Amino acid sequence: MRWILLFLCAACLMSAACAQPSHSPVFVTTQWLANHLQDPDLVVLHVSFNRAEYRVGHVPGARFLWYDWLAISTPDNSTEMPPVAQADTVLEQLGVSNSSRLVLVFTGGNVSTTTRMYLALAYFGLGDRVSVLDGGFDAWKSEKRPVATDSPEYRNQDIELHVRPGEIVDADWVRTHLADPGVVIIDARDKRFYDGNGGGASRTGHIKGAKSIPFSSLADSTNRIKDVKALRHMFEEAGIKSGAKVVSYCHVGQQATVVYAVAKMLGYDAAVYDGSFQDWNTRGDGYPVEKP
Repeated sequence: MRWILLFLCAACLMSAACAQPSHSPVFVTTQWLANHLQDPDLVVLHVSFNRAEYRVGHVPGARFLWYDWLAISTPDNSTEMPPVAQADTVLEQLGVSNSSRLVLVFTGGNVSTTTRMYLALAYFGLGDRVSVLDGGFDAWKSEKRPVATDSPEYRNQDIELHVRPGEIVDADWVRTHLADPGVVIIDARDKRFYDGNGGGASRTGHIKGAKSIPFSSLADSTNRIKDVKALRHMFEEAGIKSGAKVVSYCHVGQQATVVYAVAKMLGYDAAVYDGSFQDWNTRGDGYPVEKP
């Protein structure tokens, strides 16, 4: 009898282990989404700045996620993390639970708005179950896949968020790690801003020692992320070695999230300087800026 009980306990443990969700890939293909669209735990979120665009068409079953719900602006900085209570309410009202598997869908060229949502969800502890649809809704439509215009019915869910503060850093963290050989600061803005041309800031240029990887260079003309080999080469060219911590920034913390997502995909420890250059630029000479 004892051996039977031990066998049953072991079987239960193995079953539970097998039932645990694996870490979701950062980007999934349209075919992957088509194959999993009927999965009971799948929640597809259509990321947009307005609901009218969502009503025109979306992936069947997709729910509308307004960008500003998880990327608030304050009188001091733009595009910051919302309070945990706000994120909790937003996600529960979208029918997201701790067992949900999430796929984020962007429209047009709005890759960075959706990777910003990817960062937010990772910050609130859901990063191991969130992916971005590579190529977005335009890729889905270009393949003649079904499009819906109705809003799906779903129920509010309970969710318990576990904040992962290490997904974002602040100005003081960046300043104290400028000379850290294990940390690489990446400027995700267009190269002209990195070079000090334009931007409307009182100080132009880039954070001292930062390397340039423009966020727009990481995707092709169809807004699909480039292949892994090309991306690794770009990161190596920027001096990012295996095992390094990658911290990206941009103007206000949106474009930088494309670099963050790609760095995660490549296996790097990654974070975003959430205040980005808008915040750094207001802090004076103790937070150095340079030009090439």
